[in-house]
Amino acid sequence: MSFAGKQAIFTRTLVNETLTINENFGVTVVAMKLLSGTATYTSTKSLGGFVSQPINLNINEGVTVSSDTSRYIDEFIIDASAGTVEVIAR
Repeated sequence: MSFAGKQAIFTRTLVNETLTINENFGVTVVAMKLLSGTATYTSTKSLGGFVSQPINLNINEGVTVSSDTSRYIDEFIIDASAGTVEVIAR
């Protein structure tokens, strides 16, 4: 089997903090899991007249967000300011 290149993986446990992922990070996939407390994820993207709203993470339920492999995730916010969230991104 031959591979075209390397892929770095980002891992972090957010504890009472917020992470904003921008396109310059080069991320196409983000996985999150709430370990304790409360946390949300959202974006600044609007669709027509609809503005994005925060979505609650549920304890021990993983959520994965991905984009087309030719586009990076931009302005994606994980707000763990009142909780603990594991994050894995590539």
